[in-house]
Amino acid sequence: MVLQRDREIHIWGSAEAGEKITVTLARNTSSIKSDSAGHWSVHLPPMPAGGPFSLTIQGKKTVELKDVMIGEVWVASGQSNMAFGLTGSVRGPEEVAKADYPEIRLFTVPKKIASQPQQNTLPATWQICSPESAKDFSAVGYYFARDLYTNLGVPIGVIESAWPGTTIEEWIDPETLRQNAELKPILDDAPKSDGVTLAGAKLPFGLEFDDFELIRETPSGEVLPFGNFDDGSTHNTTGGFWVYDWQSAPDSVFELVAPGRGGKGFAARISGTMDESDDSRWTARFKLDGSPTDLSSYLGLRFWVRGTGQLRVRTLQPTITDWDDYSTSLFHATDSWQSITVWFRDLRQEGWGISLPFTQNSLTGFSIENVTTVGYPPRPFSGLFEGMIAPLISYPFRGAIWYQGESNALKAHQYRTLLPSLITSWRNASHQNGLAFLIVQLPNHGAVPDHPTESAWAELREAQLLTARQLHDTGIAVTIDVGDPKDVHPHRKAEVGERLALWALGTTYAKPIVYSGPLYQDMKIQGSQIRIRFSNVGTGLEAMGGAPLRGFAIAGRDRRFHWAAASIDGDSVVVSSSVVPAPVAVRYAWADSPPCNLFNKEGLPASPFRTDEWPGITEK
Repeated sequence: MVLQRDREIHIWGSAEAGEKITVTLARNTSSIKSDSAGHWSVHLPPMPAGGPFSLTIQGKKTVELKDVMIGEVWVASGQSNMAFGLTGSVRGPEEVAKADYPEIRLFTVPKKIASQPQQNTLPATWQICSPESAKDFSAVGYYFARDLYTNLGVPIGVIESAWPGTTIEEWIDPETLRQNAELKPILDDAPKSDGVTLAGAKLPFGLEFDDFELIRETPSGEVLPFGNFDDGSTHNTTGGFWVYDWQSAPDSVFELVAPGRGGKGFAARISGTMDESDDSRWTARFKLDGSPTDLSSYLGLRFWVRGTGQLRVRTLQPTITDWDDYSTSLFHATDSWQSITVWFRDLRQEGWGISLPFTQNSLTGFSIENVTTVGYPPRPFSGLFEGMIAPLISYPFRGAIWYQGESNALKAHQYRTLLPSLITSWRNASHQNGLAFLIVQLPNHGAVPDHPTESAWAELREAQLLTARQLHDTGIAVTIDVGDPKDVHPHRKAEVGERLALWALGTTYAKPIVYSGPLYQDMKIQGSQIRIRFSNVGTGLEAMGGAPLRGFAIAGRDRRFHWAAASIDGDSVVVSSSVVPAPVAVRYAWADSPPCNLFNKEGLPASPFRTDEWPGITEK
């Protein structure tokens, strides 16, 4: 693990009531007796960066943790773009192969929804950064850690606590939401439990599978046996194998049981309990090395299943690196064996990621996703704070990086209150008023406008920028140039992590570097022109690519915006339009996917902004 340097080191746990506990780290020792409930907690003096050390906890038994480093610890949180794995990023496979950093440690908090603060993150453990541990870790978190390590030369720990598709209110502690009158509508609209579909409830499932076949594209529809487990193994006839992921569904079991369908051989059984945060995936790889196979001569897949639960089949193709695989709808299992046929022509994407063609000639395998009979209950407000942040609060860390907002874009004006509330709540709960908090401003995504228009995503970016300006020890990484208009999960994650690291290095660690792109400072009307001044210009402003400046719009008192001519003049940009002789306001990069190219000469983009305060489309 990595413990935060230059801060008191907090170690806590449980034992028998009244048991004497002695904690030793390097030459520092502290003793205490556990309370009547068996809880104990000690603080050791701050230590400089270094290691490895051994941490010993001695009571009636002794626990020794080895290879403990002292360095810098950050939490990486948010939704799917923070959870997006390294291997799916641009040049990700190349970076995975190089991800050999023994002094970078990675920790992934299991998905957990709770109505009360959780005490631990079992069964998760710290892992040394290696190609194997880094490949599915947060790409943004990895690139951030890599750059901090390269520049600081001290051990780095990153704790990923993220969940795709989540809203910010799920990550804020409940008391903060209750105390803010502006956020009361969130509580009023919160899902109510019916006592059965309670978030976090463990529900049983049990499914048995047998006789997988590929259906050939012939008049008779002949089949190719794919796997029936009768030889007691999980190999299949295309040369690959089946694998089950216990980490995503820890309270489950995979096993081969006899007899299989028809009273002979074996069947594959997956059983246990799951809540809505678990993800039971059983995956068939067509080849041992994970390479693709051409299935263009097949119409579909057939297999037999029985038991309790629901399932869907997802095909796996290399071109899809997020969660929007081609899949079936849900199938319901019964007590008796039933045949399920998956016709490739009927597979569909859910449509929230990116639309890509189905590559039947290039599939690496398929997975069977098992869910409980109840399905997915609604997540309550604060459920992720209680389940995935509360367990971290007692563990001192330097700061947090935050990539979230897509799920709140339609309520962007409310985000002006929500994001500061989240930051304040984490600082208060952890008793770290100076906790650094770095925000990823949402990248370009969605329609590229033909003319100036309103935009919910632009208003969300503005809420992020305002937060970074209003709260101390808070920063922003502008990513308006590295998104994808057609993909809500852009793959250029290296730039995101690198820009977060730049801000941390330039502020938290006081390195003498240019750490931000241009940020709007103020405006001055000069006749038919408006002069915009910026901070963080570095060694100067420039139009990226040498082209004329794009993305500026100007309006008069009628509040109608028109594309504007813009030119760089020192640390300012002068904006004008022949159709707006008396301008009063300017906007820059104000769209879902704006055409824009203002940077500083250090290659960092200017943040989108507006000079007006006119009501936006999300202000209600």
